[in-house]
Amino acid sequence: MAIAQRDDTVLAEGLASWAEALDPARGRARTSSVGRPSAGWSNETVLATVEWDDRSDDVVVRLPPVVASFPGDTLRTESIVLDALSRARLPVPRPIALEPDLRWLGAPFLVMTRVSGRPVGAAPSRDPWLVEAPPQRQRFVQEQFLATLAMVHRLDWRAAGLSQHLRGADGALATEVDWWSSYVDWAADGSPARRLVDHVRWCREHVPATEPPASLCWGDARLGNVMYDDGGALVALIDWELASIGPAEMDLAWYLALEELTDRYARASVPGFMAHDDAVAHFEAALGRRVRDLEWHEVFALVRSVAINDRQARLAAVSGIAYPGVAGDDNPVLGWVDGKVEQYEQTERST
Repeated sequence: MAIAQRDDTVLAEGLASWAEALDPARGRARTSSVGRPSAGWSNETVLATVEWDDRSDDVVVRLPPVVASFPGDTLRTESIVLDALSRARLPVPRPIALEPDLRWLGAPFLVMTRVSGRPVGAAPSRDPWLVEAPPQRQRFVQEQFLATLAMVHRLDWRAAGLSQHLRGADGALATEVDWWSSYVDWAADGSPARRLVDHVRWCREHVPATEPPASLCWGDARLGNVMYDDGGALVALIDWELASIGPAEMDLAWYLALEELTDRYARASVPGFMAHDDAVAHFEAALGRRVRDLEWHEVFALVRSVAINDRQARLAAVSGIAYPGVAGDDNPVLGWVDGKVEQYEQTERST
């Protein structure tokens, strides 16, 4: 459920008028349906069908949320990244247009093709479609995800022109930590949770000395952002507004840390999924190199996740909307981060 949503009738009428103006030779356009996915806070996402006399197009329209979850022009980021990935023939929605003119929908918006399929639920171990599948299909779902993620990381992002548009092109991991430090302050309107600030400081003080090659990073690499067909074949990677340039370890750690966290709270796991170290080995084989300092990256991933959760929980509280997260120092995930930090420091002392 989103914090606030625009009126569906206004969106339908504006989208039809925009489609007519985009291609007036096709004649009058109409929007026959407007729907919304069940999840998503970072942008307002609309599923629509635009019809003409001779054709209909199923599209996804993304607008900035009424209240921002992230600073900056995330629609532009997503459009640029999707265009680069589409040209590289990676499985993503194809961007149709990034429209800056406010007269159509009252806000800028991104229109992209709609891919038929379904994502895995936010907690994979609680998704009936996945957990009721045979173990071989479960394993297939995970293997495809890891292999396709490695394909993203092998993309020549400089040749694709992404260095001009994404943060992190300087290749310094400390720069990314600094960005998230600023985000924590921005997201809390200048009053961030003390424990979260402490964890960001810890990440900065323990940035790995040796950095791997820089890659295009998805920023939200998880099964909830992957579309699968009914047979379990991967058909699209979605939601690229957090894309940046950085080590592939950032995405892998995000996936692994959040999977471990959701399994812990769901008190269940997906039987056919690989164990942590086996998943890492599978990813390394697809990437073509060993990953480095993964334990630090898992701490950093959890800190980033808490920062986003904190922002959304604050917005939900102000709007009177139920949200499965807690803002401030009482967020229980911060205790999980404490444990990961302690484990990391024990390992460092022993070596």
